[in-house]
Amino acid sequence: MDVLMLDGWTPIIILGIIFAIIMFIISFKVSKSILFLITIIISLFCIAIFIYSFGQVGGWGGLILGFYSIGAFFGTWIGGIIGLIKKLINKE
Repeated sequence: MDVLMLDGWTPIIILGIIFAIIMFIISFKVSKSILFLITIIISLFCIAIFIYSFGQVGGWGGLILGFYSIGAFFGTWIGGIIGLIKKLINKE
């Protein structure tokens, strides 16, 4: 059963999947330029949280917060790219 839980990585992976799904849904409702703007803003916010987590929080709490921000960062970009590709394929 421990193998299925991935030893504590599950919340980070789920957060990335949630952000990917949200960006995928948003990609169908807005234009490409707005999607890129939203992705950049969320990415900058994730980078700021990552820097804050190691600079100000420190310790294990900062490490976990940094991993959460990395999961959200990758989920945001993966969802945005997949949504954009799906939108371009449907257009043709």
